[in-house]
Amino acid sequence: MILVTGANGNVGAKTVRHLAGTNHKVRALVRDPAKASDLAGIAEVVAGDLGNPRTLAAAFGGVERAFVIAPVTPELETLEANAFQAAAEAGVKHIVKLSNFGSGAFPTSLWHWHKTSENALRRLGVPWTILRPTRFMSDAPFSWDLLIERGPLFEPLGDQPITLIDPHDVAAVAATVLTTDGHDGRIYDLTSAETLTGTQIAQKITAAIGRPVTFADPTPEAFRDTMTAVGLPELFTDLILQYCALVRDGRMRATTTVADLTGRRPRSYDEWLHDNAPTRTP
Repeated sequence: MILVTGANGNVGAKTVRHLAGTNHKVRALVRDPAKASDLAGIAEVVAGDLGNPRTLAAAFGGVERAFVIAPVTPELETLEANAFQAAAEAGVKHIVKLSNFGSGAFPTSLWHWHKTSENALRRLGVPWTILRPTRFMSDAPFSWDLLIERGPLFEPLGDQPITLIDPHDVAAVAATVLTTDGHDGRIYDLTSAETLTGTQIAQKITAAIGRPVTFADPTPEAFRDTMTAVGLPELFTDLILQYCALVRDGRMRATTTVADLTGRRPRSYDEWLHDNAPTRTP
């Protein structure tokens, strides 16, 4: 039995489907099973809340391997610690953690949360693997609504390249690590094969949606003012600005890990846009 926490989320749901598609027994941990009806036919859906350890013992019972995914929140370390402890007490033999590209190398909040959680997992005494994906293609741009409404790709990236990854590729790697041996104690940085500047991303979006999109490189202050005006919570504005600062410092790089682990090349941003960008405009 393989347990996936956060199974209603972007990567969690895709991982459940990957595992079920290869005939593995999967248990999907969600806070509200009513919102996971699409998984009920392929997985055992169970209710549990990472914030409430008393709800986790039954979910982890009889599980051999677990994929721990927690939401992006200042409570991430506590939520994952609860999951790790429940897994250890249930006798889980291998824990895979979804972390973030740059964890441990970047000192700011999200990356610090993940690094602290990674350290807790290492101390647990249970075999572990850590996945560190870069920015999801589904978060590029951070807001399609804002791009469609206001026109430009509005991110303070400077002229430095970023790396992206399709969440499907993250799920494919997770499924591979959860179902094959040889991954104990390994940390995998996950990206697509390409690096792209803001201008190149805007050009690709232009081709995908059929109307011109330019790249605007605002100051961090102008970006914050705009995000405040459109109602983005301050926490997420802070996280985006921290990420953009790392990009401007030239901290992003591409890896071959997806191809090395899955035996196929990762999907490109063009391919993701073809399947997911808003309907082409005249």
